[in-house]
Amino acid sequence: MRHFKIILMGAGGVGKTSMTTQFVTEKFEETYEPTIEEIHRKTITLDGEQCMLELIDTAGMDQFSQMRDLYIRKGDGFILVYSIIDPTTFEDVKSIREQIVRNKLSEQVPIVLVGNKRDLAEHERAVEEEDGGQLAKRWSHCRFVETSAREHHEVEEVFAHVVRQIMEFENFRKNRVSALHKEASRRKRSSGKCCVM
Repeated sequence: MRHFKIILMGAGGVGKTSMTTQFVTEKFEETYEPTIEEIHRKTITLDGEQCMLELIDTAGMDQFSQMRDLYIRKGDGFILVYSIIDPTTFEDVKSIREQIVRNKLSEQVPIVLVGNKRDLAEHERAVEEEDGGQLAKRWSHCRFVETSAREHHEVEEVFAHVVRQIMEFENFRKNRVSALHKEASRRKRSSGKCCVM
């Protein structure tokens, strides 16, 4: 069984905990309690393969922002969540993504961008769906999904997307390492040949 560490990040109150709870228990909590850190585990079967997901639901409050580097170093993939009714949370995910890229030393990081709370009335919307889609296109290999944690809309898809991305990145890395080893072996063999006169 493969194990994946997935980190949920975003401002406080965007619905990270609600999404995680819906995914793990299929329940929606009406009350909001600020999270410091919660860890959940769930086994899923994806594309015929069993996967154990360790989900780290992080704090959204600024006083815990120094813990982000630790979460980022631990993570295999990331779910960045904003609320479609709060444009400041949309700005927050941009700086979180920059922090991830800085810590991972690469633009190539498995990320799913999530606009949550699409169940709320359309007149409450402050971030358009196409804004989220365009932002995800600017980020390398990033998927975008709008969800409703309350209605369980697209929640499963978010986690499936991030696991598939992690698998793709792992396969890419393995193939790259294998190709580098083959090239090194080929060079070693060719440099070991000598001509006798």
